Amino acid sequence: MDHKIRVLFLPRWYPHRQDPMPGLFIQRQAEALTPFCDVAVLYVHAENHCPNKLEVEFAEENKVRVMRIYYQIPSGSFPLLNKLANFYRYYKTQARALKSIQDFHPDLVHAHVLTRMGFIAMRLSTTRNIPYVISEHWSRYFSENDKFNGFFKKMLTRRIVKNAAAILVVSERLKQAMLDHRLKNKNYQIIPNIIDPGLFRLQFLKHDHEKKTMIHISCFEDRSKNISGFLRAVQALSLERRDFHCLMVGEGPDLAEMKELASFLRIIDTFITFTGLKTGNELVDLINQADFLVLSSHYETFGTVVIESLCCGTPVMATPVGIVAEVIHEGNGMIAPGQGEDDLKQTMVKMLEHCRVYDRQKIRDDIAGKYTAENIGKEILKIYQMILKQQ
Repeated sequence: MDHKIRVLFLPRWYPHRQDPMPGLFIQRQAEALTPFCDVAVLYVHAENHCPNKLEVEFAEENKVRVMRIYYQIPSGSFPLLNKLANFYRYYKTQARALKSIQDFHPDLVHAHVLTRMGFIAMRLSTTRNIPYVISEHWSRYFSENDKFNGFFKKMLTRRIVKNAAAILVVSERLKQAMLDHRLKNKNYQIIPNIIDPGLFRLQFLKHDHEKKTMIHISCFEDRSKNISGFLRAVQALSLERRDFHCLMVGEGPDLAEMKELASFLRIIDTFITFTGLKTGNELVDLINQADFLVLSSHYETFGTVVIESLCCGTPVMATPVGIVAEVIHEGNGMIAPGQGEDDLKQTMVKMLEHCRVYDRQKIRDDIAGKYTAENIGKEILKIYQMILKQQ
């Protein structure tokens, strides 16, 4: 092939004008491919207050051509009819968008997040006679989440997965969860999320103050992040010792409820401080100031904060979810035996005794180069090349 591979991204989630956070990891992946591929992104987004029935935005973002299409969400008194109308508008908008980019002739289609995007990719693959790749990021396949249901949805998803040229997942645990649902494909590949080691960097700070600092970073969604269980574990620990404090970083749907719980447990301010959302250098500073990071989740597909913390040289205590078993070892942290409150408490006790013994420079050195945009971009390029060669 004498030209850059042309790739059409079809993401279910992508940063948009209402919120710059959804699908940020997909955006980073698209941008990581630009040195090797010609990447175009087509993203359709339903919007509650879209002023017009349809609005289109074109942009070039870090060498990625992005077409965002916003459409009005149907309104009415019948929720089921509204849902059906929304599905119809979504697929109709996608079809119109695909027709509008006839001048872009992709060598392959890369859909992100099943099922609807995989269905669109499969149809496009058939009409244009090109292969399609699926990246899955969703936690719905885990038994703890159990959101992958419905006979028709399962049958359609199995067909989409089977016919894809490759299935890319962020962790071995996600791959196994999908296989447990009989989502079979001969070409599963593990492609982790991208972490910026230039941002998440080690700062040489003294950690000799009397109280040890934990940091817990999440989107404050209790069902997955197990924040309530963590707060109860902190409360139990506070009855035995007072030499620690925890920063709760982030915001989300359950933030107010978690603050109320911390107040009820009488640990707010004394043992727990809610900082709100922190990003960029502010977040990096807090991770560096902490003695260790805690991930208390019931389930994760990946666990980005784990890698971000390790890139800062900060050891990690985590439940056995996502990528944890693949990266955490005795040299950089501890894995709790489970997600129960006593599991968390006992592992916190061990970490409080050991957290200042870790070699933070070695933690950073062991992880820093593995999740860069350049490395991940090259890994995906190899998969594309292999698929097109087989074609």
